[in-house]
Amino acid sequence: MALTCALPGCDNTFEPTRSTQKFCSQQHARRASNAVRYSGGGGAMPATPPPLTEAEIVALAEKAGYAIFKPEIAGEVVEFDTSRIKGKRVRVAFVSDTHFGSRYQQRTLLRHFMRYAEKEAKVDAFIHGGDMTDGPLEMHKGMIHEQFLSTYDAQREYAIKEFPEITKPLYVISGNHDESFLKNAGGDIVRDIARERGFNYLGRSQGYVRFGEVLIQVEHPHDGISYALSYKLQRRIESLAPERKPHIYALGNYHKACYLGLWRNVEGFILPSYQAQTPFLASKGVASYIGGLIVEFGYNAKGIAPSLKQEWVLEREPISEDY
Repeated sequence: MALTCALPGCDNTFEPTRSTQKFCSQQHARRASNAVRYSGGGGAMPATPPPLTEAEIVALAEKAGYAIFKPEIAGEVVEFDTSRIKGKRVRVAFVSDTHFGSRYQQRTLLRHFMRYAEKEAKVDAFIHGGDMTDGPLEMHKGMIHEQFLSTYDAQREYAIKEFPEITKPLYVISGNHDESFLKNAGGDIVRDIARERGFNYLGRSQGYVRFGEVLIQVEHPHDGISYALSYKLQRRIESLAPERKPHIYALGNYHKACYLGLWRNVEGFILPSYQAQTPFLASKGVASYIGGLIVEFGYNAKGIAPSLKQEWVLEREPISEDY
């Protein structure tokens, strides 16, 4: 004799194999048993709670002591307002690796370059290639002897105060030193600095800015320089996706000065720093070039114009204890 399953909501019929069988399957028998247990014998399953929102999940995790950060989507292009300039030629000044908080920072030379770039070279914008700050002590052993400021708050406030005043827009990414604060349950220090100073934050380790039809990509690799200065630049340009290949590609992190023209039709640069050679760099046999770069280019309907000019402003001697 066919019976109907006793589980509420189930209309299955079945042929019982024993006289006490009330459910069409063992799974439904367990569900009915759990319903009785959860409801105190009433037989109804408890109501399913509504799913938590993303904000509620984050709040609960932070209440439990976890530090939460959400990775940003890389590759979003920021458009420069070309109505700011006359004609179709643009001048952009590049700086990188300012390392605020380091005893070897070159704050004065950075100020001189940015004043020259804005007042005399008449640049239209600035781009920073990452490592605005020197990061936490955990970057490497002995770093405590290379810093005059070590905490997140101290480096943040110092950079907000001491980064040179400019009237032209500045576009900035973070670097491996900046991002080490994130690894230590800190915040996104460059984003915080940019918000306070009105800079344009492009993202972590890379970003894109478009000037008319010309796309500039700035990146801060998390590796060391090779013996041949152009090698890392060549390999990275070769790895660029064709659909997002920039016209101008600038690399921070390496503390060098190098130009590689028309490699895969890309104008490539390695940017110098505004940090003198530290004991850590000296122990690795790595010199640190100090200075900035100004690039002037034109644009047309097809992209970058044939004429490109570059001006390297490189310092021969660092300033001691410039903090």
